[in-house]
Amino acid sequence: MPEPITNKISQPLQIGEWMYVPEQDKLMKLDADGRLTITADLDNLCQKVMNYFILKAGKLVTKDELLLDVWGIRDVSDGRITRVIRVLRVALGDDTREPRYIETIPKRGYRLIAPVTEITLPEDAPESLDVSSKQHDPIQFNKQHLFYAGAIFFILLLALLTWFLVLAKQDADVPIAKEIPKVRYSSITSLDGLELYHHVSADENYLVYSHLAPAAKNKAVLMLQDFKEHNRVQLTDTSFDAFGAAFNPDATQIAYQRSYEGGACEIRIITLNAKKDGVLKDELFKTCADKSVSIRMAWSPDGRFLVYPNMDETKKQLVLHMTSIDSRISEVLTAPPSSSFGDYTARFSRSGDKIVFLREVTSSAQIWLLNLKDRSSRLLTTVTDVVPGNIDWDLSDSAIIYPLTASSLGKIGLDSLESEILLYTDNPTSELQVTTSGKIVTSIGSFSRISPKKIANPIKNKALFNEAIYNSNRNETFIEVNPVEGGPTAVVSRRSGLPQVWFFYADGRQRQVTHFAEQERIRDVRFSPNGKNLLVQLSEDILLLDDNDNASKIVGKKDAILAYPSWSKDGDAIFYSESHQGRWQIIKRDVKKLSEAQVFANDRMFYYESYYADYAFWRSSRDKQFYMQRDSATEILPISVPETQFTYKFELRETGIYYVDFADALHYRLNYIDFSSSVVSKVLDTVQYGRFSMSADEQYIFVLEFDFGDMDIASIDAQITGL
Repeated sequence: MPEPITNKISQPLQIGEWMYVPEQDKLMKLDADGRLTITADLDNLCQKVMNYFILKAGKLVTKDELLLDVWGIRDVSDGRITRVIRVLRVALGDDTREPRYIETIPKRGYRLIAPVTEITLPEDAPESLDVSSKQHDPIQFNKQHLFYAGAIFFILLLALLTWFLVLAKQDADVPIAKEIPKVRYSSITSLDGLELYHHVSADENYLVYSHLAPAAKNKAVLMLQDFKEHNRVQLTDTSFDAFGAAFNPDATQIAYQRSYEGGACEIRIITLNAKKDGVLKDELFKTCADKSVSIRMAWSPDGRFLVYPNMDETKKQLVLHMTSIDSRISEVLTAPPSSSFGDYTARFSRSGDKIVFLREVTSSAQIWLLNLKDRSSRLLTTVTDVVPGNIDWDLSDSAIIYPLTASSLGKIGLDSLESEILLYTDNPTSELQVTTSGKIVTSIGSFSRISPKKIANPIKNKALFNEAIYNSNRNETFIEVNPVEGGPTAVVSRRSGLPQVWFFYADGRQRQVTHFAEQERIRDVRFSPNGKNLLVQLSEDILLLDDNDNASKIVGKKDAILAYPSWSKDGDAIFYSESHQGRWQIIKRDVKKLSEAQVFANDRMFYYESYYADYAFWRSSRDKQFYMQRDSATEILPISVPETQFTYKFELRETGIYYVDFADALHYRLNYIDFSSSVVSKVLDTVQYGRFSMSADEQYIFVLEFDFGDMDIASIDAQITGL
């Protein structure tokens, strides 16, 4: 039998978010001060396999290679490899559907896709001595050497004692760094499709949630699950969508939102039968605004009030309504700024005197606190890496628990306003609830699996062309075609772990042009008119990448939000929207003088100039109308998008504009307005996430291909959360 290869690594390495420490042969995570926060939970065999992946980073590793080089065996079942890979993924916080560390190559093997870089020690760092490499003559080892050795030992002992006393004094003043736990979710549901918008009853005996099955024609039904009897029943049918269900305090009723295909919306209350295994009655409680987005409900702890988001018909924003169960009288609780899509979820505190809610601001989420005694509100924090679907209070009403990143849950104190990592998780989290006992119940998994696709543009190209492209294990989430024929295409991909921007060339070459060391949420990419420079909108900043991949960061005023970056027609200036204290303004910067910013226009949500014709296009933040300026004349374009839409994409071409609007609660569609006739025509029925791009010759449309994802309800034990 061949001997397994020794996979020894002598150099400290950074592997994605982890650091490999050769002295301990372990993967670790350190905080900003260099303190250990977590060690990967790997046994000796799993660590050997991980080391083998590190040594072959970026290369395909076959199962035969693993068996031969790590196990030292051949021709056996590869079930043992599957087990080790599963353990590695859990320990690293990886996801098979959107891997950041280990990518599966179907029927071939695996590849370590996380970036691996050497960690260079400072030049003045002391070198460790390798005593095994030094030869000593025993004849020369005399009493004088013993004396010196004893003296050195005494000095070292004295220094060690002094260091210990100093450290002890420091520890009296400085708290010991808390080790952040890494936990695994325990599955509660495991249906095909999406399980989301969940709520556990106060007695923790029942669970209600929405379920979208792959074959259910995108209709969400309510499911009721009994933890005691272990049975599950369907409460609604597929003639409408049912979202946002929530139990009243004694779990005898369930409030939910019913949405009909034509756009009608109702808030309804289900009364459960005596056995709580079916519906006694399902009654209309309140009518909500037509074409409202799916929302979350919350009952007050005393059961007297229901809080839910509703569309303000005048401002076209979601605002929180609190409605009395008895009188059905509603009160508007919040007034989001005009730059915000609105407030989309809320939770009562356990004492019932406060509400925490989420506010959307240019596709980011802010956590706000509302005091019901005086109706005052204040901002707690902004979540930049993810957009939480729901959040909750801890058991003492002193902190808020929320999804912080794709692999961690956060906690922010109401008094200190200090945000910290509560725990690391093995799956991305969206919805979150803290139950009465302190258990965290979440929805985990991926809403969809996506990759770019190329389609013939029916407006300009009658050919039948519809093909998937650039498929890398379904990790691509953005595509922006170059405005110059033959220029590279920009693609946002997770193939190397963190989301990065790549250039794909016509000759098949691919090149990574950003190198983010930490998680960044990429929200938009825009080529310059000459196709050489790129604007990348992140959560809080905008990056300008030149043709040498040099990056310049553009930041706004303190507490300002930047969005909708664009280029001037000549490429010499950039524009972007800045929202400050609830008001939009367009900022212009000269590319050669980025440090100088000037206010170009007020009360516009965005501003674009066409590369292909002499006109400009914008949307007013005052009347929400779309305007075009051409030949020194300004006109209103008959473009209409639903009030609930907050993702926009436009392609300004010579004879018209392509744009997206909501087709239904889950999909966008692509439209085209022809300048010559002012007629709006439909181009594509479905454009996932509202993202599309047009080839330079307008012959092809690049969109994202959507595969139905899988989301489950899962939990973290109360003893682990420490809440």
